[in-house]
Amino acid sequence: MFERFKSDVHNKKRLKWEKKREQGKRSFLVRRGILRWGGIMFVLTALSNVLVRHGKVAWIPMASLLIGCLLFGYIWALCVWLLNEERFGFKGTR
Repeated sequence: MFERFKSDVHNKKRLKWEKKREQGKRSFLVRRGILRWGGIMFVLTALSNVLVRHGKVAWIPMASLLIGCLLFGYIWALCVWLLNEERFGFKGTR
Protein backbone atom coordinates (compact mmCIF):
# COMPACT_ATOMS: atom_id res chain seq x y z
CA MET A 1 0.00 0.00 0.00
CA PHE A 2 2.72 2.46 0.93
CA GLU A 3 5.18 1.24 -1.69
CA ARG A 4 3.74 3.52 -4.36
CA PHE A 5 3.89 6.50 -2.00
CA LYS A 6 7.49 5.70 -1.07
CA SER A 7 8.34 5.31 -4.74
CA ASP A 8 6.74 8.66 -5.62
CA VAL A 9 8.62 10.42 -2.82
CA HIS A 10 11.89 8.81 -3.92
CA ASN A 11 11.29 9.86 -7.54
CA LYS A 12 10.53 13.45 -6.51
CA LYS A 13 13.70 13.58 -4.44
CA ARG A 14 15.67 12.07 -7.30
CA LEU A 15 14.37 14.68 -9.75
CA LYS A 16 15.15 17.45 -7.28
CA TRP A 17 18.67 16.08 -6.85
CA GLU A 18 19.16 15.81 -10.62
CA LYS A 19 18.38 19.54 -10.99
CA LYS A 20 20.92 20.43 -8.32
CA ARG A 21 23.40 17.99 -9.80
CA GLU A 22 23.15 19.59 -13.25
CA GLN A 23 24.61 22.80 -11.82
CA GLY A 24 27.75 20.89 -10.90
CA LYS A 25 29.57 19.72 -7.83
CA ARG A 26 31.60 22.90 -7.36
CA SER A 27 28.51 25.08 -7.50
CA PHE A 28 26.76 22.84 -4.97
CA LEU A 29 29.72 22.92 -2.59
CA VAL A 30 30.07 26.70 -2.77
CA ARG A 31 26.39 27.65 -2.73
CA ARG A 32 24.91 25.07 -0.38
CA GLY A 33 27.92 24.42 1.82
CA ILE A 34 30.19 27.41 2.06
CA LEU A 35 27.77 30.28 1.48
CA ARG A 36 24.51 28.91 2.82
CA TRP A 37 25.48 26.60 5.69
CA GLY A 38 28.83 28.13 6.58
CA GLY A 39 27.70 31.70 6.06
CA ILE A 40 24.53 31.39 8.10
CA MET A 41 26.33 29.60 10.92
CA PHE A 42 29.02 32.29 10.97
CA VAL A 43 26.52 35.14 11.08
CA LEU A 44 24.42 33.56 13.82
CA THR A 45 27.40 32.56 15.95
CA ALA A 46 29.15 35.91 15.50
CA LEU A 47 25.97 37.78 16.35
CA SER A 48 25.45 35.75 19.50
CA ASN A 49 29.10 36.28 20.52
CA VAL A 50 28.79 40.05 20.05
CA LEU A 51 25.54 40.15 22.02
CA VAL A 52 27.01 38.12 24.88
CA ARG A 53 30.05 40.40 25.01
CA HIS A 54 27.87 43.53 24.97
CA GLY A 55 29.01 44.77 21.57
CA LYS A 56 32.73 44.04 21.91
CA VAL A 57 34.26 42.19 18.97
CA ALA A 58 37.30 39.96 19.38
CA TRP A 59 38.77 39.91 15.88
CA ILE A 60 41.10 36.90 16.07
CA PRO A 61 38.40 34.55 17.38
CA MET A 62 36.01 36.02 14.81
CA ALA A 63 38.46 35.25 11.98
CA SER A 64 38.95 31.69 13.20
CA LEU A 65 35.18 31.32 13.52
CA LEU A 66 34.77 32.43 9.90
CA ILE A 67 37.37 29.95 8.66
CA GLY A 68 35.89 27.13 10.74
CA CYS A 69 32.29 27.76 9.66
CA LEU A 70 33.21 27.95 5.98
CA LEU A 71 35.37 24.82 6.23
CA PHE A 72 32.67 22.81 7.98
CA GLY A 73 30.12 24.10 5.48
CA TYR A 74 32.29 22.72 2.70
CA ILE A 75 32.68 19.37 4.48
CA TRP A 76 28.92 19.17 5.13
CA ALA A 77 28.09 19.87 1.49
CA LEU A 78 30.65 17.33 0.30
CA CYS A 79 29.09 14.67 2.53
CA VAL A 80 25.60 15.54 1.26
CA TRP A 81 26.84 15.38 -2.34
CA LEU A 82 28.47 11.97 -1.88
CA LEU A 83 25.49 10.51 -0.01
CA ASN A 84 23.03 11.70 -2.65
CA GLU A 85 25.22 10.38 -5.44
CA GLU A 86 25.22 6.98 -3.79
CA ARG A 87 21.52 7.10 -2.84
CA PHE A 88 20.34 7.90 -6.35
CA GLY A 89 22.80 5.70 -8.22
CA PHE A 90 25.05 8.32 -9.80
CA LYS A 91 28.22 7.09 -8.11
CA GLY A 92 31.18 7.31 -10.44
CA THR A 93 29.38 9.08 -13.29
CA ARG A 94 30.90 12.51 -12.63
